[in-house]
Amino acid sequence: MDIKLNNRYRRVLFALVMSGCTALIVSGVIIFLHSESFSAFLSAWARGFVTAWPIVFIAILTLAPLVNRFLDKFFDTP
Repeated sequence: MDIKLNNRYRRVLFALVMSGCTALIVSGVIIFLHSESFSAFLSAWARGFVTAWPIVFIAILTLAPLVNRFLDKFFDTP
């Protein structure tokens, strides 16, 4: 069965998935570079990710339309 979501949810779902991926990668790399042990890394990474994800989510929801509008000035519209 092929289930499709309404297109009005696309922007929020994109921000949710993109922010999750971004927060996971960036918090992991930064905390890994500053951790002294693997167990300390896992604990700090979990805390850092939970803190970063909502911040990145709101940033993407807020900034993506502004960035797209800015970039529209440099590209032809089909």
